[in-house]
Amino acid sequence: MAALTNVVIFFAVLVVIYLAGTAVLTLLAWLRKRRANHAEDPRERLERIDESTDRLKEQLFLGSVILAFFVIAPLMVLILIFKG
Repeated sequence: MAALTNVVIFFAVLVVIYLAGTAVLTLLAWLRKRRANHAEDPRERLERIDESTDRLKEQLFLGSVILAFFVIAPLMVLILIFKG
């Protein structure tokens, strides 16, 4: 039962963490793009912003998987076991 609970909590936490992180990265990229439109060569800067945002999203996904699976989900399961 604890293994199934761990998997369910893992996916729930992963969705929340990744969506929140992606929303923040997208907002920051949008702000950077607005500032880049006033630069000398906006096309090149916009491409670099997109590339860096994509790299950060990939790293965010890996980090959120590790955090959710190895830290948050086991702690939540332990709390549920000892509380009930």
